[in-house]
Amino acid sequence: MNHVIIVGAGKSTRMNSSLNKIFLNIVNKPLIYYTLKQFENCLLIHKIILVTRKENISQLKNLIKQFKLKKIEKIVQGGKHRQDSVYNGLKSIKAKKDDIIVIHNAANPLVTQKTINDCIKAAINYGASVAGFRAKDTIKKVKNNFVVKTLNRADLFQIQTPQCIKYSLAIKAFEKAKKDKFYATDDVALVERLGYKVKIVPCSEENIKVTTPKDLETLKTIMTSAKVGIGHDSHKFSNKKGLTLGTLFFKNENKLEANSDGDVILHALFNALSTTIGSKSLGFYADDMCKKGITDSKKYLEIILGIRILARNKNIFKHK
Repeated sequence: MNHVIIVGAGKSTRMNSSLNKIFLNIVNKPLIYYTLKQFENCLLIHKIILVTRKENISQLKNLIKQFKLKKIEKIVQGGKHRQDSVYNGLKSIKAKKDDIIVIHNAANPLVTQKTINDCIKAAINYGASVAGFRAKDTIKKVKNNFVVKTLNRADLFQIQTPQCIKYSLAIKAFEKAKKDKFYATDDVALVERLGYKVKIVPCSEENIKVTTPKDLETLKTIMTSAKVGIGHDSHKFSNKKGLTLGTLFFKNENKLEANSDGDVILHALFNALSTTIGSKSLGFYADDMCKKGITDSKKYLEIILGIRILARNKNIFKHK
């Protein structure tokens, strides 16, 4: 079983907001909604544990009810530091030793289904995994305002969440850190200090943690950017009556020659939607459906709308 701990118990000091940033409005919904929805829709996730500040628990309960989120098992009060909050969530879970614990920041709403799945699979195989993307800039180690060393950029990743750990290893790592009063800046660092390897899982550079007002603007830009597709379709007119255009039927007009109802407007719309996600043209899907006697173009449109939703959940984060 795979459990996810979603952590949103911070004070949002770098956001310069008195409001917990997970409740900031993004395209008419709170930021945390988009994070939760990705895990809610993920087939590999079975239970969700939310960790937040005491004063936000009631608000989160209302949000869960409003959006009918089904996988939320419990809401846990956070601790003084992020690591304490994760540990509180971890202690609340009843799990088997090989269950996977997925730790994710509530403020990383652009995580994709693919990244979640890849991290879980990597943790199953290696014990622990972490999502990240390669550093683009040169990084230098500095001491007293002087360069000590230039690090090899090819070996550097910017680490994000999710971070996945087998339950028995997670308990061991967090309890050891607590005993030693050791605090790290991410979760798998606690695994690393015990001598275990952590598998890196490449993710999109859009999988950012919203920490500052600039991050918030970047998030809004990504989520509201439009994707444009171009579609066309054409058929000859026949001598038979009964034209279908845009789902409307004109019984006294000549129909278009086609194996289907020949609705060129819906066919062009299908192709336009398909190009936005790099999918195939109408004929690839409609030919077999026509052979089965399905000639209503609205049924074809349902196919591409379903594919678009699937693509969004796996690879594209776009508000619908």
